[in-house]
Amino acid sequence: MAHPRTNCWAFSKLSLAAFVFCFSASLSSAQATDDGDAAMVGCSIAVGTYLTTRVNQSAQGEEHTGRSLFSFTNGGHAFLSDSAQGGVEGFQPFSDGRGVWRCTADENDKIEISALILDFTYPTNGKPDPQIARLDIKASYDDTSKEITGKTMISFTALDGDPMDRDALKNPIGYTFTGKKINLDN
Repeated sequence: MAHPRTNCWAFSKLSLAAFVFCFSASLSSAQATDDGDAAMVGCSIAVGTYLTTRVNQSAQGEEHTGRSLFSFTNGGHAFLSDSAQGGVEGFQPFSDGRGVWRCTADENDKIEISALILDFTYPTNGKPDPQIARLDIKASYDDTSKEITGKTMISFTALDGDPMDRDALKNPIGYTFTGKKINLDN
């Protein structure tokens, strides 16, 4: 019969070998993703958080300015916080948004951004049914000015609906925006 410590040592060596293999594999896959994803390689300059401004017109013709924070990560994640999240005339309050983004960079380093972000609306007395909002964002990034300009299209579906099914989306609303990248040098 083998000594119990001998069995533990054999098990520990096996576990250590499995750990080293898995750790090495995760590093190489991360490296392949970071270096090999052609769609994102030229886009690293667009990664960051932007303070955006939009001007909407109400049904009465009054202009309302709104601000947002768009964040694009090097992992392809997109995040949104908005000054209208507490609710504005005609709209339910809503949550922060989460989603994905990608971009293309041409030979002249022109960066075009596409993002899809989802958020949830909260019920109100006037609109008691919560919804899922889908934001489709198209923007251009200028590395000289560190600014983005673009258009957002927002559509809604019921909470039990599928926001990835374009036929399930209702009440599309569009707006344009401009934004400046936030950095420590400002």
